[in-house]
Formats: sequence, structure tokens, C-alpha cells
Amino acid sequence: MRRLARLAVVGALLASGTASARDGDNINLYRYVLDVDVPESPSLVALEEAPLRVLLGAAPKPVMATVLASTTPGALSPGLSLDIAPYFLFGGGIRSLSSYRSNSVAGRLMRVLTKTTVSAALLPAPPDGGPWRVGFGLRTTFHDPHDPVLNSALPERVAEELERHGVPPPADSDEDVSGRGVDLSALFDQAEREMRSRSGDIQVSAGWGVSARTEGGVFTGEGLRDTRHTFWLTGQAALGRRFDVLATMQVLDAFRSGRALRTGLGVQRKTSVADFRAELTYDGTDERLHPGAAIDVKLPGCTSAIASLTTASGADRDKDPVLRGQLQLRWYFARCR
Repeated sequence: MRRLARLAVVGALLASGTASARDGDNINLYRYVLDVDVPESPSLVALEEAPLRVLLGAAPKPVMATVLASTTPGALSPGLSLDIAPYFLFGGGIRSLSSYRSNSVAGRLMRVLTKTTVSAALLPAPPDGGPWRVGFGLRTTFHDPHDPVLNSALPERVAEELERHGVPPPADSDEDVSGRGVDLSALFDQAEREMRSRSGDIQVSAGWGVSARTEGGVFTGEGLRDTRHTFWLTGQAALGRRFDVLATMQVLDAFRSGRALRTGLGVQRKTSVADFRAELTYDGTDERLHPGAAIDVKLPGCTSAIASLTTASGADRDKDPVLRGQLQLRWYFARCR
């Protein structure tokens, strides 16, 4: 009965979104995804393979693919992950502005649903043998004051600019308004500046992930072992356009006796070509403080490269922490320069 009730709620929300798409002020939400603040893959968070432990609170991109390589003394671990928003996958971006901006319960829940992603990750066995590692995660953003559709006039400005140049409005299904003979880059740049300048507003996101090791090969194995569940809550506060303060709390291995709490604070300094982050976390698994730093360099074509260096708990809680380096290359769906 509970499962049927949940399905009924989801069905009602999707039906509400479909009905609202028949209204006169239709847009496609995915035309207005800005190239800023790309959060970590939740499946990699579950696998302890996120670049840093203090996570971003920003809303996710509709699609993101990540390849990575992590190294600790004597070990190199490659991996990959794929994140996708189910709402995007099933073509749910067609909404009316009035319904999307509504502060009713249904309007708020639909915005949360729009910003929910599912994620899967795979870390192959090391060259000397051993189990594969797999991860699965869910992530959503509960409060997003930096949403350009909700808190700026970007959709109206784009429509006015197209009309001013005599260009017909895009079809509801069009997820890209570029390439129509009108330069809209200044409008998107303005929206990005406006959203980044909303100092004092806090973006709040949460997630859950599960990681496991395979028994044998990933496709031929007999099952999974060492299953670990991780829950987290993270906030990101903008103190001006270029500076953020971050805070994250994680519950590690939540359903077993070895559960532990991890908390941390971080800062982010943004520039036009790269974002710099630094953090300090307290890890309950070894009861130590762990520093970390990362640089996220923007590349052409909605891609970025992230290099990070942190300390991590050793194999035994009584041993000294180990140094961990990582390199990630990510592609994501957004309006990129």
C-alpha cells in the first residue's frame, strides 16, 4: 500500500507538470541551465571518491559524466560515473512559468523533483586483482535561490530579444535557444552575475548513496559485500559573486555498527577560468581533522578538469592518515560559453 501511495504522489506531480505545460507561458526549463557550480556525483560521494569531503550545495546539472583517477601511496584507482535527472530523461522540462514559480506545495515539490538526480559509478579492479567497486546515489536540492528561471527575468528577456529580431519563438521541445541568428550570450552572462550576486542566500542539498564491493568480476560475480550507506546534507552560502562558504555533514556507514559522523567547512573562490576550494573536515572514523584543496578548471564544451589533494583515514584508525590525490574530467549539460 505504501508503494502504491508513493506512485500515486509521483504520478500526480507529473500530471500536474504535464497539465501546466498546456498553459500559454510555456518554456523549456533546460534552456536556462547556467554553467556555474557543478556539484559532485552522489555515487562517487558514496564511494569516497568525491574530490573533497565538503560538498557543494548547488543544484545539479540535468546530465553529467565523470572519469577519474585517484591515487594513494601504492595504489591507483580509475573510475567513471553517470548522473542524470529523471525529469530531464523523460522530457519533463516543458512547464509554464507561472506553475514553476508557484510557491504552492505542488510548485515547490515540482522544483525539488526537477532538481533530483540519480547516479551510478563503477571503479574497476586494481591491476593486481581484487573486487570491483560499485556505487549508486540520489541527490536533490531543496532550496535554490540561484535558480535563474525562479529568481530572474531570463526567460522573459530571451523571449523579448528573439521577438525584437523577428525570430519566431522556439518550440516547447527545444532545449537550446542558441543558433537562431541572435546573440543571447549577454543575457545569460547577466543572469549568471545576478544569481551569483545573491549574497546571503543559502543553497541546500541532500543526498544518499550506497557503495559495495563485488564478489568476483562485476558481471560474473555472485553478489555484493561490504555494503555501506552514506547520507549527507550540505549548504552553500554566497558572500558576493566570487566567494562561497560551504558546510557539510555526512553520516557514514549509517546502518552498521561502524557508523560515524563527518563534518566540515570549506571556502570557494571563483574566477572566470577556475574555481579554488579549501576545506577542513573532522572524520569520526579516525577522530582526526583532515585538510583538503582542489582546483576546478573550466574547459571548452561544457567540460571541466578537477585536481584535488586531501588526507584520508588509513586502513586502520590507529594509523596515520594517508595523502590522496585525484584528477577528474567531467562533461555536463549547461549553457556554456
